[in-house]
Amino acid sequence: MIKNVLFLYKVCTVFFFIIVSLCILKFDGGKHYNDPDPTPINWRNIVYNNKTIENENNIKEEKIKLKLSIDIDSIFENIKNEKQKQDVDGPLNRINYVYRKNERINIERAEKVKDAMKHAWDNYVKYAWGQDELRPMASSYHNWFGLGLTIIDSLDTLLIMEMKDEFIQAREWVESINIDQDNVKLKDYDISVFEANIRLLGGFLSTYHLTNDSLFLDKAIETGNVFLNAFEDDPFPKQVLNFFTKKGKYNYWSQGCTSLAEVGTLFLEFYDLSETTGNPIWKEKADIILDTLTGFQTKMTGLIPTGLIPDGTGFCDQRISVGSSGDSYYEYLLKMWIYYDGKQDKFKQYYMQASDSILRFLYKRSNGNTYFVENIKGKTIDTQEHLACFASGMIALGAGTNIANDKNSNQLYMKLAHSLVKTCVDTYYSTPSGLAPDSVDFDPVTGEIKPNNPSFFLRPETIESLFILYRLTGNTIYQEWGWTIFESINQHCRVDRGFVGLRNTSTPELKDDLQQSFFMAETLKYLYLLYSDSNVIPLSQYVFNTEAHPIPIRKAHTSR
Repeated sequence: MIKNVLFLYKVCTVFFFIIVSLCILKFDGGKHYNDPDPTPINWRNIVYNNKTIENENNIKEEKIKLKLSIDIDSIFENIKNEKQKQDVDGPLNRINYVYRKNERINIERAEKVKDAMKHAWDNYVKYAWGQDELRPMASSYHNWFGLGLTIIDSLDTLLIMEMKDEFIQAREWVESINIDQDNVKLKDYDISVFEANIRLLGGFLSTYHLTNDSLFLDKAIETGNVFLNAFEDDPFPKQVLNFFTKKGKYNYWSQGCTSLAEVGTLFLEFYDLSETTGNPIWKEKADIILDTLTGFQTKMTGLIPTGLIPDGTGFCDQRISVGSSGDSYYEYLLKMWIYYDGKQDKFKQYYMQASDSILRFLYKRSNGNTYFVENIKGKTIDTQEHLACFASGMIALGAGTNIANDKNSNQLYMKLAHSLVKTCVDTYYSTPSGLAPDSVDFDPVTGEIKPNNPSFFLRPETIESLFILYRLTGNTIYQEWGWTIFESINQHCRVDRGFVGLRNTSTPELKDDLQQSFFMAETLKYLYLLYSDSNVIPLSQYVFNTEAHPIPIRKAHTSR
């Protein structure tokens, strides 16, 4: 009996050994005998929480590239090659000589801006990956899209700065998200159509054009398809849209109204999506909006109150402004004319009417300061928002592209643009931190600058205008002003785990604990371009959307 038991035990032991060996060989994944890597194939990419466990280098490009449908190396090689092609001298590029003259310091400064971008990105990855925005001081995050907004908003900045490993991370995230499908993760978010358009759609389109990677066009189409749910019977879309339920509505605080900027800042992205795909649906929606807006008759020709009734029959307020709720509508009239390479006269007509009225009714000089006022029910308010500082760049770009077709007018516009951006820079110099309040009041007699809203939100508008004016003039004073601002940002807004805004520019110790996605999409991008050669996103070939995502100008396009 004992012998039988021992025999059975030996048989079971041998059988168990054989089974285990086969399992090990199976898990080994059929490793080739001559394979120099001793690690079993199936052990080489163990996934935990969607992150590949790698060696100390964190990311092995060889392995990641196996997952990609495109050649990342070729993309970055093309970007590098484009940077070696100097843009020709012309009205949109006057920097070739001065850039070469100061090349060493330009390269040093661009690298320092890139270091700031890496600091912002690395900490976002560490503390808020997949969330919308980083809260550096709390080592936490803030969500209002539910789609990893910072990642999408940063895509083209990573490309322009040649941050390949970071771009690969970002691309993998984009590949993993669902936008127009039933993504239950999005059910808790009512997303601003305006913000999603300039950040998501603009970011996807720009990255597609820079890489020719169909993934980003697919995501742009998905986003555009979701937007169609915001359009019902009215000419204007709903303010916010739930990407899960596909239901739109108006913000409770808007009292059923929408704003000029929200509906007037869809043109560039909608037109480009239609032109790129050949599907006219988005262009048709944008045309209805444009026809409705330009059909309004107002006392200030070309200027439209910021509050609009959604059915297009009138206005909810009588506030005229190139600041919040109005700004980017006027910006896009010019940029649509540029996008179509000057072949669409209607955009020229609308922009010229608006810009003439802006300079007639909203432009003001006071004891050396030049700024834009607001007009409410015919009454002038000497308050300027930081957002309005984009307008000096807009006016300069109009002159550089010769939209007025008049040399004397262009010279006048350039002088105005210079004086306007100088005042914006002075709002930075007016505070102990060297950072501008979000809005300021001007004394109409003395010109004294006083904070209205003392916060600083890492905004880009002044840097944007400095970049445009530098490219158009070659005057390095714009670079120096920009560098002073960047140093103040680094001094007061850079913290251990990212960048934050200030609650009060007079008390820089008071931080707001939010790394805005537009800081990486716009502020750092424009700063980097301010110290880059003319061949890096040349203004003769690209037009920026209002979130600083570059879209190619349609050079061969003819008017329809």
